[in-house]
Amino acid sequence: MAKLKEKAFWILTGDIAGRGLSFLSSIYLARVLGSEFYGLITVAISVLGYATWFSDLGLNSIGTRETAKPPEKRIFRVLEVFRTKLFLGIIVLLLSVSIVYFLDMGSTEKQVILGYLFSIIPYMALLEWFYSGKQEFGKIALSKVLNGGVYFLLVITFVSSSGDVALVPVLYAAGISLAALTLGAFAFREKTFSLPSRGIQVYTDLVKTSSVIGLGKFFAQMVQLLPQLLIGTLLSLSDAGQYGAAFRIIIIAMMIDRVFVNLLLPNLASTWTKNPALATRRISIVYRLVMATGVLIALIFAITAGPVIDILYGAEYQQSVLILQLLSIMIAATFVNSLFSFGLIATNKDKEYFLSTSFGGIISAVLICGFALFGNVYSVAVSVFLSELIITAFTYYWFRKVIPLKIIKPILLTVLPALVLFFASVVSPLHPLLNVFIATFIYLIVIFKSDLVSKEQMSWAKEKMGA
Repeated sequence: MAKLKEKAFWILTGDIAGRGLSFLSSIYLARVLGSEFYGLITVAISVLGYATWFSDLGLNSIGTRETAKPPEKRIFRVLEVFRTKLFLGIIVLLLSVSIVYFLDMGSTEKQVILGYLFSIIPYMALLEWFYSGKQEFGKIALSKVLNGGVYFLLVITFVSSSGDVALVPVLYAAGISLAALTLGAFAFREKTFSLPSRGIQVYTDLVKTSSVIGLGKFFAQMVQLLPQLLIGTLLSLSDAGQYGAAFRIIIIAMMIDRVFVNLLLPNLASTWTKNPALATRRISIVYRLVMATGVLIALIFAITAGPVIDILYGAEYQQSVLILQLLSIMIAATFVNSLFSFGLIATNKDKEYFLSTSFGGIISAVLICGFALFGNVYSVAVSVFLSELIITAFTYYWFRKVIPLKIIKPILLTVLPALVLFFASVVSPLHPLLNVFIATFIYLIVIFKSDLVSKEQMSWAKEKMGA
């Protein structure tokens, strides 16, 4: 098995290059299209997000988990997962296009949303789940680089004004298609689908199993997808653009979380199968590291929100500064929630994952809808980070039934100092970049002096990264 350090490198390479190029594309589009048409793009991507959920229905997680297991312990085969994704994708594409086509909306809005929906085709053929389970992250990184690079080049070449907004989903689909073809070529060469499927009953069982995780993911994605839809529908597309600009920065900040998730799910699934006691000990260490890292990243983005928005988006997006500060809170919550939620999936607690995300997601949906109906874009941002905290609380409730974990001390030792440091930076006359340097230094002193992150834990992490 490749070294953990090498795996982390390839995950980071894929995310930094792929997501970084996509982020550059979004900055360019935000500046060229303006907040209103950029808001339309964010709304359309949210619609695509829900459509891809229906076309996936948890199959990506099932595929990753099954591929990570030894072949003799796999319940479902690669071909069976792939065929099911294709079948669901075709059905969802036909239904979603039909629904949007008959909705009462402007021709430009309808054209853009329909354009994005056709990206379901390459998404359903994308084999990231397979290579994630095999932990061959170099291939995934290559596909992401090609996706982000082609999309960026196409955007800056063909989009020069708001009149080109209808071209954007076409260029988006082109990037995803290249990524799908790249991984498909690897899979074809390696004869990935050599084992035949075993009949209709297997597909029925697969959908039943995956739908439990899929429904859980539907509610878990509520925080990411629902706000932009509601803002664009109930408030304005311009507000959706302001929110989307801030949220894109949050997504970039979560690249480290993506590394954590991609390493956690396959490794924890494998370790839990062989040695549950060892998996329990490792989770306790990882929780402290994740808590300290997540809060630190949230603190950095909260303090530097002003100059970050100004540099990236310009004066038109000053409304995004406060939105970014509010949304930064969800960074820490997302880090911790990833540990709990993917921990449940990795330990085969699909029902518990479904229950936790369902309860948390339903409450979050009511909260976000209420804040959108009776508030403004800032109140929606508040509802988003509150929702992430609620979902995290529910996933922890069920996670502790599987793996007992003490969480109070790490929360107090990270969140309280971060809050003090943030409010101190607000009243400080110094430049935000100097404030963030001072705050980071003090925060790290508190973390290490309080022994929240001990020398033993750091040694363990260093050993694993170099193992």
